[in-house]
Amino acid sequence: MQFVRQDVVSELEAGDVGKFDVGFYGRDDLDDRSRHSAALTRAAAQKSYQVRYDPIKFTLTVGDETFRVDDLEDLFRKFRAQSLVLDATTMEFPEILYVLSAYRMQHGRPRCGFFYVEPKGYKQREENMSVVPGNAFDLSEKFLGNLQLPPFTRLLSSSNKAHLVAFLGFEGDRLMRVLDADDGHFYEKVSIVFGVPPFQPSWDLHALMANSSLLERQNTTVLYCGANNPRAAYMLLKDAHAGMASGRTNRLSVAPFGTKPMALGAALFRLDHDILSPIFDHPVRKPDRTHGVHRRHWYEIDSL
Repeated sequence: MQFVRQDVVSELEAGDVGKFDVGFYGRDDLDDRSRHSAALTRAAAQKSYQVRYDPIKFTLTVGDETFRVDDLEDLFRKFRAQSLVLDATTMEFPEILYVLSAYRMQHGRPRCGFFYVEPKGYKQREENMSVVPGNAFDLSEKFLGNLQLPPFTRLLSSSNKAHLVAFLGFEGDRLMRVLDADDGHFYEKVSIVFGVPPFQPSWDLHALMANSSLLERQNTTVLYCGANNPRAAYMLLKDAHAGMASGRTNRLSVAPFGTKPMALGAALFRLDHDILSPIFDHPVRKPDRTHGVHRRHWYEIDSL
């Protein structure tokens, strides 16, 4: 797998990325950018399908077809393609990971491109809502939890401890819930990753403030990765993997709680490295959580 493009594109240029056999997108009714990005994806594909993951039933619904996530061979047989385009804006991390892993099983791995659209801004919390430093945005209704992503998540034990790499965003309680539940049993080392440079000035400060309590934890390393750079996220995980040879951990875990481009880099790394064990807390996104359409990004890899 090679990254061949990471470009900011105009709306006109977004319509000129080529025609792909099949397109996939997620929930496209949340906000301005989700509607815009899903429309770009549909326009770039001969056929397109909405994708929805159910973390309770462990099923992936594509169009009108539902598949068990531990048996996805029928997915690429049903939607055969030599080229794919995914809407990273609207698809959640598990949906991206499961769709890409299904096509990894196909003989002759397809060319693959991704759209991601930045918002102009995020929804502020109302004045009567409890606001703590760094928690100024009103983004999620709740989190479904259920961190496992079968068959990708590996079990940890006293003899199999992990280095957890967590990409962080504006919701600081997400990683704290994971670490509080673990209570030091299985995550021997934690690296927290902030999106620097950010999409817009000061957004990195919001993420830092939201997660400031993590900076005081022992065995915690602070790292940085461009908020809009999937390749940088991929390479950061590659370095973390290489560093395990000199440490006390023999498992590598990732929590893709930051920007979607960073989550995309984590998903692509998992395709190439079975050792990576992803966890996810399945946020239920609030409608109109962002407003406006800012920059459009086009990412492309030569093949899965």
